[in-house]
Amino acid sequence: MSNDESAPSLGRREFLALAGSLSATFGAASLVGCSVLAGKSGSPARTSVSGAKPEPGPINYADATPVPTICFGCTTHCGVVGWVENGRVRKIDGNPLDPNTQGTLCSKAQGMISYTYYPERVLYPMKRIGARGEGRWQRISWDAALDEIATKMRALREAGTPERFVFHYGRDKTKGYTKRFTDAFGTPNRLNRRSICSSNRRVPLMSFYGRDFEWESQDFQNTKMILNFGANPMEAHQGGLFMIKRIMDARIDRGAKLVTFEVRPSATASVSDEFHSIAPASDGAIALAMANVIIDRGLVDVEFWNRWANCDLDELKQQIRRFSPQMASVESGVPADDIIRLAVSFAEAAPQCTTLSNRGSAKHYNGVQADRAIRMLDVLVGNVGRPGGFCLSTLRMWNNRYGQEGLPIIDQPAPKPAPPKPWLPGTREFSELPRDVQERVASWPEDWQQRYFGELATPSEYILSWHWYPMRVGQLVPSYIAEGRQKVGVYMSYTLGASFGFPEAGLNREVLKDESLIPFHVAIDINYSEQAALADLILPDATSLERWDAHSTNSYGLRPYTGIRQPLVPPMGAARSVQVILRDLARRIGDGMEENFAFDDIEDYYREWYANVPISWTELKRRGIWQDESRPLDYELYERQLSVEELAESEIDAETQVIYATAGKKRKPIGIMQEGVAVRGFPTPTRRIQVWDPVFPLAAKHCGVPLDDINASPLPTYERVPEHVGLGEDDYIFTTFKWNVHTQGRSAYWKYHAEIVHTNPAFLCPETAATLGVTDGDRIEITTFRPKGRTYRNNESAPIGSIEKPVRILRGMHPRVIACAHHAGHWEHGAVAKAAARATQLHAGASPDLADADIAQNLWWASDLDGVGNGEHINDILPINPQPLVGGQNWFDNVCKVRRV
Repeated sequence: MSNDESAPSLGRREFLALAGSLSATFGAASLVGCSVLAGKSGSPARTSVSGAKPEPGPINYADATPVPTICFGCTTHCGVVGWVENGRVRKIDGNPLDPNTQGTLCSKAQGMISYTYYPERVLYPMKRIGARGEGRWQRISWDAALDEIATKMRALREAGTPERFVFHYGRDKTKGYTKRFTDAFGTPNRLNRRSICSSNRRVPLMSFYGRDFEWESQDFQNTKMILNFGANPMEAHQGGLFMIKRIMDARIDRGAKLVTFEVRPSATASVSDEFHSIAPASDGAIALAMANVIIDRGLVDVEFWNRWANCDLDELKQQIRRFSPQMASVESGVPADDIIRLAVSFAEAAPQCTTLSNRGSAKHYNGVQADRAIRMLDVLVGNVGRPGGFCLSTLRMWNNRYGQEGLPIIDQPAPKPAPPKPWLPGTREFSELPRDVQERVASWPEDWQQRYFGELATPSEYILSWHWYPMRVGQLVPSYIAEGRQKVGVYMSYTLGASFGFPEAGLNREVLKDESLIPFHVAIDINYSEQAALADLILPDATSLERWDAHSTNSYGLRPYTGIRQPLVPPMGAARSVQVILRDLARRIGDGMEENFAFDDIEDYYREWYANVPISWTELKRRGIWQDESRPLDYELYERQLSVEELAESEIDAETQVIYATAGKKRKPIGIMQEGVAVRGFPTPTRRIQVWDPVFPLAAKHCGVPLDDINASPLPTYERVPEHVGLGEDDYIFTTFKWNVHTQGRSAYWKYHAEIVHTNPAFLCPETAATLGVTDGDRIEITTFRPKGRTYRNNESAPIGSIEKPVRILRGMHPRVIACAHHAGHWEHGAVAKAAARATQLHAGASPDLADADIAQNLWWASDLDGVGNGEHINDILPINPQPLVGGQNWFDNVCKVRRV
C-alpha cells in the first residue's frame, strides 16, 4: 500500500461516481478520516467534553464532513458513513461501497451516537473506595490506574503464574490485538462469550465444511427457495442486514419462496410465504424427514453426493429411515403432507435453493445435530457453492487460500508474541488441575493434549468448544472459578455484560463480589454497567466513533473485501481506545512485553496491517472499504485446482486420494484428487463434506461424562430435548428473542431506541391465554427449573427462580411457548436504561457537560413519572445449560410453570 497522504479529498461528485449511488444529502463535503482532518499523526487534539453537547436543530450538510467507518451498533459490522458537524457526530448513513449492505443500514447504526454522547458514559478512570459493588468511586489519573494494574500483573509473571491473569471479553473486534497482549503476557485465559451467542450453529458448519467456513454466505439474490429454520434476518440476525435486501429482491424480482419454521411470529416469519409455528427444538426432526423424502423420491443429486460427501448414501438412508414425515409431524406439529411438499419443492428448485438457520434451531440441547441435519439438505440436493445455493465465503482475506489466489495478506504487524505452551502432563500448570481432569486429559489423543490450556480456555468436558477454534464456554467461567478449577490473580473484563446478560447472572455477580475468588477486577468499558459496577478499577474505553479497528467478514456478494474502522472524532474526556490502554500497560509491565507494542500511534499499527492492499492508506480511509471487483465470484471454491507450486512438495494418500503438503514440520491436507485432477476440496480432514464426522463419538469418549446417543452420533440425528419429554399440561417452554432496535442488553440506554422498546412483556397465544385465564395487561408469574440430560447441575429439582411479567397476547405463538425479550430490566447503565427520569446522580467517571435535558423532560415511560418502567430482568432465572461437547448455551429449552397473579 502506498502511504501517499497527498491524494485529493473525495468530493460529492466523485464519490457518487465511485459508489454508483449515495444519499443526495451528502452535499459538497469531502469524505476524509479524522486523522486527515487533524494531520498525519492520527491522534487529533482532544476536544473538551463541553464541546460535545447536543446540537440544536437538524444537521447542516453543507457544513458537515462525511467520514466512512464500520458500524458497531451490533456485530454485523456494516460499512457506514458518519457526518461530523462542529466536532460532533450528527448522523450515520450507509456506505454504498460495502458489498454486503449495498449502502443500506438499520436504526442501530444511530445507536453509536447515543452511546458516544450519553450522560452517564465513563470518561475518566475510577477506583473503588467502598465495598465492591457498593457504588462508591473516586476519579484517578491514568498513571495511577495503569501503575496499580501493572504492579499486580507483573507479580503474577514474576511468580511464574501468568495464567492467573484472566482476560474476559464480550465484544472484541480488534482482530487479534487483545490476543497479542495476552500471548505476550503468557496467559491462555483470553475468554469470550461465543457460547452465549453462536457456537452451537458454528460447530455444524465447521464439522461439515472446515474451520474456515464457520459462517455461511447463501446466494440469496439468485435463489428460488429458502427453507428457514429459526433464523430472523428481518429483525435480529448476525449478518441479517446483508441478507434482507437480497432476499426481498429475489422474492419480488424472481419469485423466490421463503418458508419459515419458528415458535413465534418473528419479523421474518411474518413476511414469509409460509410460516409454520413449530414445537420448540423440533427443527431437526423436520430436516431429517425432508432428507428422507428427498432420498426416497430419487431427488438426490447423486453425482454431487458421490463426489463430495464422505458418507455412503445407502448407509445414510438406513440411519435416518425412522425420521419419517409422520414422525416429524408428531414432534413438530407441521402436517406430514406439508413436510413432503416442501421437501420436493426444495429439491426441484436445486441448485437455486438454500437452507437458513440460526439460534432458533441451534440453541437447544439437540441443536447442534439439528443444524447438521439442516446442512445435510443442501448436500443432498447439490446446491453447495453453486449460484442461488448454499455458498461459502471465507471470513478472512489470505493469499492462496481455498482457491482465492491473489488476495493480499492482511494480518497483524510483526513481531508477534509466541502463544503460551500447552499444559501437558508433567508441567506445573497440569499438576495443579483437579485429579479427575488430569486423568481425563492424560487419556486424550496427542493432538488434543497439545492444545490443552486449562479448564477456562479449553474445558475438558466441552472438547468441541475449542477443537476447531477457541469458542470457550463463557457461562461456566464463574462456576469454574468458584469450584477452584482456575485460580485468579487479576480478572480483566472488556465490554462484558456477564453480570446482566449471562444465564443465572446472579452467580456471576456473587463470584465477582467474592474477593477471595477475584482479588482484583479491572473493567474496560464505555458504560457503567452491571459488570463494571463490580470492579475495583474502571478504565474508560473509546467508542467505535473514536477508534481504529481492522474489519473483515464473509461476503454475501461472494467476493472477499475488507474495511477500516477509523475515528470520526477524538475520544472524549480522558477515554482511550483499548489498543492504547493495553499498549501502555504492556510497556509498564515490561520484561519483553513492550517489544510487541513498539508503535506510538495506533494508526501506524493499522497502516502496517493493510500494507498489502493495492490502494493508498489515504484512499482506503476515504473509501472505508476495499474490494477487487475484477475477481471472479466465490462459486465452487472446492473445484479450483491446486497450483504447480503447491503440488511441488506434496504426496497423495493412495486410499483416500487426499493430497498432503509435506514441506515443514507437519503433514497437512491441502486438496484431493478427483478424476485425475488435483482440486482443493473442503478444508476438512478428508477434503470432503463431513456428513459423517468421527469427531463427535471421539469427543464423547474422552469428555469424561457419559453422553446420550444424540451427542455422540457421527451422523445428523434427532431426539427430543430431555426436559421436553413427558411435559405436563401445565408445563410451558420459556424462550427469549431480540428486538430489531436493540443489541441484546447493551443498548437499553440508547434513548431513541429505548423510547421504541423499553420493556419486555411475556407474549403468549390466545389459546394459552384462555387456558391461564388472562388477557392483555394481566400479570403472570413464571417459574423456571433445572434442565435434564447431560448438562450442568442436571440432578437438581428445585426451581431456579420466578419473575412476574405483564401479558401480551399474540396470534401465531406456539401454544407451549412463553416468549420474552431479554434486554430489559437494567439497574445500571444510567437513567434511560433504568427508566428513572430523576436518577441524576452521576458516578465519578462521568461529566456534567454531557447532561441531556431531553432525558429529564421526555423520559415518559420512566417509572418515577408513572410510566411503565424498564421491564424485568429475566436472565437470573434462565438456567446455565451448556450443550454437551460444544458448550453453547441452550437458551430456548427452559421448562416453566405459569400462573396468573
